[in-house]
Amino acid sequence: MLRRLLAERRTRPLAASVPLALCIELLLPAATPAGAVPALPANAVPAPLVVDSRVPLVPFAPLAAPTTGGSALPPKTRAALDDRVAALGEGVDFGIAVQDLRTGTTYSHNGRDRFPSASVAKLTVLTMLHLSADEEGRDLTATELAQVEQMIRFSDNEVTDGLYLRLGFTDGFLRHAESLGFTGTEPHPGGSWGSTMTTPSDQIRLLRALYTDEGPLTEEDRAHVRELMESVGPEQAWGVSAVATGGDTVGLKNGWAPRESNGGLWTMNSVGYVSGPGHEYLIAVMSDHNTDYATGITLLEDLVTEVVEAIEGPGAHDDHIVVGAKPH
Repeated sequence: MLRRLLAERRTRPLAASVPLALCIELLLPAATPAGAVPALPANAVPAPLVVDSRVPLVPFAPLAAPTTGGSALPPKTRAALDDRVAALGEGVDFGIAVQDLRTGTTYSHNGRDRFPSASVAKLTVLTMLHLSADEEGRDLTATELAQVEQMIRFSDNEVTDGLYLRLGFTDGFLRHAESLGFTGTEPHPGGSWGSTMTTPSDQIRLLRALYTDEGPLTEEDRAHVRELMESVGPEQAWGVSAVATGGDTVGLKNGWAPRESNGGLWTMNSVGYVSGPGHEYLIAVMSDHNTDYATGITLLEDLVTEVVEAIEGPGAHDDHIVVGAKPH
């Protein structure tokens, strides 16, 4: 399990993480940076990476809330948090969604906006591979198990290309999206998994399918995915893990990539789970147009920390608004 002290995270210079990530990437079979969009087939026409605001979405439905019920932050607390979060992300496109599974408290800011997924898509690919195998009445093969370990723990792009092909590219992706409750996620029509457009809200739906018993996966499948998320390589020890303290369990999958179509600006994403005494969070934070890798990490970690501190702060649950069986 990935367990990290918050103090240790804060003393690790971000600049040092850049050569670490690059050195690890040199050991991988893939020729592109971890999280980068793989090359399209010669006959594929890339679709523009844009946010389609016309599609009506809801943050976390249709998956149900915890048995304790869902709740929102008090209006004044939320309004103040919205202002602080917007200021942190000024100049960058970003969205964040957080849910405390123990209290049902939820928060999202731009949670329905779409972002390029980069390597965060690998978590969806793994989940869908399990669903496909279940449909076929089998477990993942030994070869598949070795490949998905490379894909999640070390963010191997070349392996992901082959697994995405095995899934059935766009058709296979769409076939399982409904069972996972996705409402704002669209695979790339040319089969480029890294160009999948998704939302923080849909990533919370995916995490709920992995960390609760509400989704379509078996307990064995969920345990396998969680095991890989909780043992990722050191180049992914950032983002969601910013709010972990000593002894916490952390499972995550990150995505990071500079995009030529974006003038070399970076897509930076982190989705995952943090659990410890008194808290159990699902977190999805996504961003685009970051100037570089290090500042992108700083933004994600600042956003996650700001939201979780607000949820845990004094009065955060006073006069809370109950929103029923499904968090909104």
